[in-house]
Amino acid sequence: MKKIITLVVSLLLIIVFIIALNNFIYFPGFKNLSFDEIITFDKEKISSIYIRNSSKEIHVTDPNIIDKVLNDFTKMEFSKRRLASDVKKSNSSGNKQKYFIELEDNNGDLVEMIYLSGNLFKLYGYSTEETVVYEILNNPELDIDNVFSTAQ
Repeated sequence: MKKIITLVVSLLLIIVFIIALNNFIYFPGFKNLSFDEIITFDKEKISSIYIRNSSKEIHVTDPNIIDKVLNDFTKMEFSKRRLASDVKKSNSSGNKQKYFIELEDNNGDLVEMIYLSGNLFKLYGYSTEETVVYEILNNPELDIDNVFSTAQ
């Protein structure tokens, strides 16, 4: 009986240790993240967005359209990756277009740049001077395609 209790306690300690390690060591795919969890900026302070793809560049200053673009990202679930090559290529019907999205604050300062291609999502942080790679785990319908096609 004493051995069984020792075994159960040992297993529980190992599980707690592995969960604690998740906060300190990178385990790819171990945790799904939302857009609000991965950003380092205040969405309310974004007043201008430059969006470009291979054929066109648009500048968006309308707060409603900015909210629409940022809300696209809140529909996504992310998993952190070390390298872009760690992201699995998706054959799904999700976003196939490549976008570079530059976010500016009220002062006109570049806050963040986002690269979106298929299920690859990169954040280039100007405040943190860090590039972080994420894999998009779901494929939501994106309004950014409509914003881009309706812009002059």
